[in-house]
Amino acid sequence: MHNPFPSFPAVRGIAIALAAFSFAMFLPTAHAAGRGTEPPPAAEPADDPAYKKAIDEGLAEYDARRFEEARILFRRAHEISPNARTLRGIGMTSFELRDYVSAVHNLSAAVQDERKPLSSGKREHTLELLARSRMFVDVYILTVSPKTAQVLVDGHAPEYESDGTLMFGFGSHTIEVKAPGMVPRTLPLDVRGGQRKELSVSLEPAPVAPTPGAPPVATATEPLPPTVSNGGAIAWLIAGGGAALLAGGAGYYLYTRQTQLDNCHNPAPDLQCTNESSMKTWRNVALGMTIGAGVAALTMALIGILSWDSAGPAPSQAPSAFNCMVSPLGVSCGSTF
Repeated sequence: MHNPFPSFPAVRGIAIALAAFSFAMFLPTAHAAGRGTEPPPAAEPADDPAYKKAIDEGLAEYDARRFEEARILFRRAHEISPNARTLRGIGMTSFELRDYVSAVHNLSAAVQDERKPLSSGKREHTLELLARSRMFVDVYILTVSPKTAQVLVDGHAPEYESDGTLMFGFGSHTIEVKAPGMVPRTLPLDVRGGQRKELSVSLEPAPVAPTPGAPPVATATEPLPPTVSNGGAIAWLIAGGGAALLAGGAGYYLYTRQTQLDNCHNPAPDLQCTNESSMKTWRNVALGMTIGAGVAALTMALIGILSWDSAGPAPSQAPSAFNCMVSPLGVSCGSTF
């Protein structure tokens, strides 16, 4: 009877072939993955023992994702032996801590430092991480007036870049600008990353405060000159002038009527006066109009003259008023003080 299953040696041969194939396929993939992560620097046997200890402990903390502790240890190693690799470790931990300004500074320095330079793979990884870090910072070109003004960023002295700009990490920040004798200003910033902006801040002079203990300085205010208004007096004078014209017209009319009445009393030989009574009536009317208009003109002129104010009330005296009233019985005037 024929056995449909392969023999044990054949199975073993197939298993060995599959294992070799899998190893051949897995090795390049694992190598490529290792290049992508590029862990922080490892110590070398010839390194200083303190440096080597700080690096090893920093790597252990980094692998445990305790990045704050790892950064402290990498900084300690950098103090012992500053080089490109320690700068890279500080930059990588700063990136994980979202301290993107520190990440940009240290990763940039790691690429340029010639002490223990980075390998090609680590250099490529550092440049990629540097580009990602720059996406989370804003760069500001800050100008202040006066130029001697003090600038604080988040309550601390700012760290200017080599080109004089300021770099801010992702999130909210405040800029304070102050100078002696000027009104300080505080500006909020909302950093979204990947932008370069210009910011100009000008301070205004502070109001002068009085000296403590000094009596207040009295400011003498000179009183305004009194406003003279003679509109009423002018109106009375104009009315008096009109009444005088009326009196003059009535007087002329009276003269003509009186002349006609005189002619009626002594008529010419060939004339006879038949309307002496009517002429007397019109003469009396003209006489009354002349007297009335004349009295009114004098009264109005007197009121205008007496109520004329040439200089206004004296500063030390209370204002006074002069009032006159025309009535059928005459003119009455009075003053109030």
